[in-house]
Amino acid sequence: MVERELLAAVLGVALGLGFLAFPGAVVRMYTAGRAPDRHGEYGDDEPPETWQWIARAVGVLLIAGGAWFGYTLVA
Repeated sequence: MVERELLAAVLGVALGLGFLAFPGAVVRMYTAGRAPDRHGEYGDDEPPETWQWIARAVGVLLIAGGAWFGYTLVA
């Protein structure tokens, strides 16, 4: 049973690292299917910087939560 919980902690940390490394991709996946802004050039649809900072903050929370969860299992 402990193996599953440790795997969950590792996956939480890995997801958080993904949020930190690729915040633009996270925002694009979250907003998939919504009507894009029709102004500008094709392929020039970088997500707003505010949303990227929110994705980074969620990544930090996921890393902290996964690390804490893993620490409580090992300790």
